[in-house]
Amino acid sequence: MLTKVVNTLSILVVSRSAENMSRLMATLEQNEIQAPYEVICSWNGSDEEAKEIDVCEGQNFSLYIQRPYNFAQNNNFVAAKASGEYVLFINDDLVPDKGAIAKALLAVKQQTVGIVGINLRYSDHRLQHAGVFFHDDGKPYHRFKHKIEWHNAIVAQDMFVPSVTGAFIMMRRAEFDQLKFDENFKVCGEDIALCLSYRQKFQREILYLAAATALHFENVTRKKFGETKTPDDDMARIIAYSKRTLANGKPITDVRRPNIRIVTEPPGWIMHRKAEEIAKYMGTARINQDFPEADIHYYVNYGYFNRRPDSGIVVANFTHYDPDHLGEKFISVAKEVDHCIAVSEETAKVLTGFGIPRSKITVIRVGADRSFQPKLTVGVVGRVYPGRRKGEDIIKQLLDDSDLMEQVQVVASKEGWGAPVWSFAHIADFYRAIDFLLVPSRLEGGPVPFMEALACGTMAIAPEVGVVPEFPHVSYPTGDVQTLRETLLQLASEHIRQRSFLTAKMQGLDWEGWAMNHDKLFRALVLDR
Repeated sequence: MLTKVVNTLSILVVSRSAENMSRLMATLEQNEIQAPYEVICSWNGSDEEAKEIDVCEGQNFSLYIQRPYNFAQNNNFVAAKASGEYVLFINDDLVPDKGAIAKALLAVKQQTVGIVGINLRYSDHRLQHAGVFFHDDGKPYHRFKHKIEWHNAIVAQDMFVPSVTGAFIMMRRAEFDQLKFDENFKVCGEDIALCLSYRQKFQREILYLAAATALHFENVTRKKFGETKTPDDDMARIIAYSKRTLANGKPITDVRRPNIRIVTEPPGWIMHRKAEEIAKYMGTARINQDFPEADIHYYVNYGYFNRRPDSGIVVANFTHYDPDHLGEKFISVAKEVDHCIAVSEETAKVLTGFGIPRSKITVIRVGADRSFQPKLTVGVVGRVYPGRRKGEDIIKQLLDDSDLMEQVQVVASKEGWGAPVWSFAHIADFYRAIDFLLVPSRLEGGPVPFMEALACGTMAIAPEVGVVPEFPHVSYPTGDVQTLRETLLQLASEHIRQRSFLTAKMQGLDWEGWAMNHDKLFRALVLDR
């Protein structure tokens, strides 16, 4: 007897392009979804073109002819045909990166999460979607759309948001069945209406999942058919949705967060900084103050816990276990509080070794401030002379270029260049500390620093002056600041790329990530109460 495959995920697509659908099907086949899935397409194109859709062998694909096109009606129809526990509404012009769908599926299974959207980019690497927010007048906008590249650290952290784009919406099918898309929209807005209706009806939140990414050819199909602007009626309907309120009377566009009382050390120390970052992110936290209405009492270090509050959930953070310093308190507090936050997997193992259930432990790693990023370091050496022969004016132009300075830092071995001075006991240590020696000179006999840097194994960026042409170097035309700038940017890009393996390990591990992970945990604890 054949066993019927039970689909975990139903992938629902509205399309009228065989090219788009074929590309999407091929992408899904290679996406490592790691769960049984079906693809159901609402087809608005011609019958002939439908025959041109390429489906990979073994893919569970169904197609239903539906005309005319209506995003809400078409998606509601295929959703009614879905068999999966979860549904993914996805545009046919989306190309999910490998693992994106599996990551979203894992995220939507969290108790606190109801809808998942992901990081979307244009083909020129600009950001298209990282969550939808609202102006005071109720009109929606995409966070940082067009303004930054998709991999910018600003959008590298998960975030609870009021809404996400309909190009990628994953949620529980049973919950969608209670809502459905509003079919009164003409061109667009159904996705926002669904998200806001969801927030009004359910206690879960909407998650922008930063680690799940995709390329989006946004509006290609709509431009082809002349549908690029949001009609006034649709915008009015969106605004009406945005003016609704939650059960607690707060605006529906506000992200709900529990009340947090944080107990830590006085200002000026790292434990207080940790508390400040959580309070800044959540907006519902008080530090070292009485807070009778607190849902969560959080002790940033277990050493600050003395007596259990009369009400609320108690959480403590555990760094390392030192049997000679607060060793007994480490164990007793871990047993008394409702939940333990460990700074590492090693600390989590220590806690379980003392009999703390693993289900009572969450690992939240502290990260680095976003200002800690790789930069190309170039150094200038020597004295400056009247007449700009040494090129100090070139260095000034570079230092005044704010865009360049985001990726490059210029340092000097001594005063006079206008750049920060790195002082070493021996100039050889300066050469070893920089990535490149920069020679901005217009006229040189040597230059001696060029030879010294090479002897230390440091390449120079230099014009064809003096002995430079006779040795390895990175060349640029004498006095040509624009070409020098372009050369520096190319070298910086390669410098950052070579370090991407390491920096990728830190994606999301910053102060916002620290706060966001606490937010997720605190929500889950409140829901479980």
